[in-house]
Amino acid sequence: MTNRLRTRFAYVAMAFAVSAGGLRLAGQAPPPTPPLAADAPFTVAVATAVVEAAPVYMAKEGPYGSQFNYINGGVRTLTNGGAHAAGNATTQMLVVLRDNPKVRLLFTLVDGNYRIVAKRSAGISKLADLKGKRVVTPRTTSAHYHLVAMLRSAGLQESDVTIVSAPATQMAAAMMKGEADAISMWEPESQNAVVALGNDAVIFQNNKVYRELYSMYSTTDVLNDPRRRKELVSFVREILRTTAELQKAPSKYFDLISRVTKHPAEQIARGWEHHGFPLGISPDTLDLLVEEEKWVAAGQSRAPRSRTELAAFIDTSIIEEARKR
Repeated sequence: MTNRLRTRFAYVAMAFAVSAGGLRLAGQAPPPTPPLAADAPFTVAVATAVVEAAPVYMAKEGPYGSQFNYINGGVRTLTNGGAHAAGNATTQMLVVLRDNPKVRLLFTLVDGNYRIVAKRSAGISKLADLKGKRVVTPRTTSAHYHLVAMLRSAGLQESDVTIVSAPATQMAAAMMKGEADAISMWEPESQNAVVALGNDAVIFQNNKVYRELYSMYSTTDVLNDPRRRKELVSFVREILRTTAELQKAPSKYFDLISRVTKHPAEQIARGWEHHGFPLGISPDTLDLLVEEEKWVAAGQSRAPRSRTELAAFIDTSIIEEARKR
């Protein structure tokens, strides 16, 4: 292979790397996952680079593990039957609903309490100071929307900043190299930026404005199939159990999370406090979905769905069944 070809392939790989939000960094959809066979094991799609899916990794390692598989993916994997359930941020569900209105939000597993980390030395002391600055974030993801929501709270628009792209694990490094003035990203990279900047770091966090709702999803096809519904309920029941274990002793599982996500355990530990586990539908879920929907709809050049329409995509029956013994 010539050096020119190697360079071309490396560029393509970077441009199309899967972000934890579920879409490609270039904003393009990944190739469709082949549909599962009718007799395939119960299969769950999660982005295996994210720590939010930790209860799924734990379930696979436990006594229930032989009853399901997990694959790298997200809510988009549900589109053609490539998985029976999936984990992803709600921004990605709203993107996917255009092509797959059968998707249903079952419950929120994790609140990702995002932050914007900026450089004081870039003249940033308040959110409004981001105007005219360069912010590194993965496009079309929950972290991108977090930036937009936070800017809006300070009277700014997305066009008031310059979005900078970098691989998901090199965003803090991009700031240190002078390629960006701030970062909007999930953990552990957000905390990596805090550590790297030290006293130069200024942090903006308002999780009433936005927090990632990392949620579990399925489809009406699965919900209406007696066999698959029973498997889904059993899976969710196990996720409730593993999440309870994770909350009691999170450090016990950092090595496992590290093996799957490839993030060093010490990085996971540093950013762990910025995760919550609601295990249900929070009272403000629809409020957040309505605002996210406006942004997603604009990106898809369509009218946003109404609050009533969005409410129809939430189905709490599975988690209610799973809580029963």
